[in-house]
Amino acid sequence: MKRILACVLSAIALSTASAALADVNLESSVTGWRLQNYVPNNIVVFYAGSSCASGSLTFGPTATADDRNRFYSLILTARSAGKKVGVFYETASGSCQIQSFYTLD
Repeated sequence: MKRILACVLSAIALSTASAALADVNLESSVTGWRLQNYVPNNIVVFYAGSSCASGSLTFGPTATADDRNRFYSLILTARSAGKKVGVFYETASGSCQIQSFYTLD
């Protein structure tokens, strides 16, 4: 019974992981990135090297203003310190939506 349950749970995990496999991790220097803030509070990054038009990245509808502010701050800090940034994004409806981001040492 335990084996059957383990097989069922594995099958469920694999079927739900297929969407995550389409996600992309981008690690890059941010010196060539252009940040643009559209009113009321929508940040778009251009020339980041993503597969979207002009290498653009944006936040999805569930992102908060705090998420956008932290991202903006991270990019400016990484640019001034000469550090690389990583962005985990997924392509949805023709746009590349940021899911998470981090700095590299």
